[in-house]
Amino acid sequence: MENASKALIMAGSVLIALMIIGALLLMFNSLSSYQQVGEQNTKEAQVIAFNNQFETYNRQDVRGSDLYSLINSVVDYNRRKSTEGIGTNDEGQYLAYEPMKIEFTISPITELSANGNNLLIKQTNYTIDSTKNTFESVYSGVTELETNYGKQVLQNLCTAKDKIFITTTDGNDKIKAINNFNSAYGKKEITITDIDNDSAIEKAYNEMLEKKDDVYTYYEYIQFKRARFDCVDKKYNQKTGRINYMRFEFTGKFE
Repeated sequence: MENASKALIMAGSVLIALMIIGALLLMFNSLSSYQQVGEQNTKEAQVIAFNNQFETYNRQDVRGSDLYSLINSVVDYNRRKSTEGIGTNDEGQYLAYEPMKIEFTISPITELSANGNNLLIKQTNYTIDSTKNTFESVYSGVTELETNYGKQVLQNLCTAKDKIFITTTDGNDKIKAINNFNSAYGKKEITITDIDNDSAIEKAYNEMLEKKDDVYTYYEYIQFKRARFDCVDKKYNQKTGRINYMRFEFTGKFE
């Protein structure tokens, strides 16, 4: 009888132990499922946050200045966080997302030029992705000019360009043009006594004309920022849901 009681106690202990183990396994599975749901929600939130950065450009009538900002963001993203970049973010975490690609069309590009001859934006189609940035020469050209002249001086010269870069043989008209240039540049105006002969006027006038290409180049950049574009296409990665492609077309309109 005593042995039977011990057997029952042992069986009961085993049953209780199995029930406890089962409960622990059920709890572990529940925690794992909860964790997986949490991780999935986090990933989805990250995708939404990422896409929202770029979805704001998914519209008509996008300013060129906004498109310029988008291009900068895409170049930075591809460099820092894509599989074609360094592969890790600034904190060293491996990310390796698919790189983004931006394409845009400007036609006719002469709409951006000061005189029908494009000096800065010379292509109709531009592509920016992880391995190619055909807009890079525009960046470098603008940066160099702003370093040499200063943004405000360049903007002043572009505004006054039609009063500065004139074609004339009259000495007084040339002096007016030089003074318009000096005013935009922040220099003092000249007087007849400052330039007392035709050769001196001609020299000052020609020195001013040497700046013409620089001013007309920067004018194209200003026109690009004023131009309006429509987003005509976008694509998403089928696995990650992240936006990976956008295309824009010039509307022919300006602000």
